[in-house]
Amino acid sequence: MFTPEAKDTGDGSASIEARRALPVEEAFAILTGGDRRPLLVLRECLTCTGTDDALLTRQTDNEKTMLYSRWFHCVKLPPDVLEADHPFHALFGGDDPGHLFVSRWNGTDRRDLNGQQSRTELWDVLEERLAHDYRSKPDKPLKELFRILDGYDLVDTRIAELESRMDEAIEEEGPDSSKAARLRKELIDLRAELSDLREKAVRVSDLKLNSERKPK
Repeated sequence: MFTPEAKDTGDGSASIEARRALPVEEAFAILTGGDRRPLLVLRECLTCTGTDDALLTRQTDNEKTMLYSRWFHCVKLPPDVLEADHPFHALFGGDDPGHLFVSRWNGTDRRDLNGQQSRTELWDVLEERLAHDYRSKPDKPLKELFRILDGYDLVDTRIAELESRMDEAIEEEGPDSSKAARLRKELIDLRAELSDLREKAVRVSDLKLNSERKPK
């Protein structure tokens, strides 16, 4: 977030530099910070509802959106981005700005969305962008990530159950009981399994950007 900065005037006093809108090229450069993944940019809205639902909630029919977002540089901007002096105003200028957009890292090949699109429409836009910016399609990694996510949920549920049983065992028989020791060992194993699933998800998600391709 940009805030006014105090600058030395040279005479011992300080002046406050007013907030100002950045040129669009500079805005994209600062927004990405050198990240060459495609952009997925969302602006919050005070009058609309449901804009975030297609991106930020975890529901059975929305996990695909969450997994796709792993291959994007995702940015959420505040409602006042529509104000003329906001540093990133150029990203949502015009008379009828969208609620989110997908583009290359530098803002080119941009697709604006109004926030009311179906998840299927959103997926089509995300898939199209990924196909252009990555060397290989994410189809196979996506399927594997779904399997990892299912396994993660299963292990996470088992951990919660064991922790509850552990609390009961400690209360009834004490922390040094054989039952508590057995449950503690099971918890250690399950947490290690959870860690392995996280590492596997990172490996599976490692697609290569076209910009990383070495010249012949």
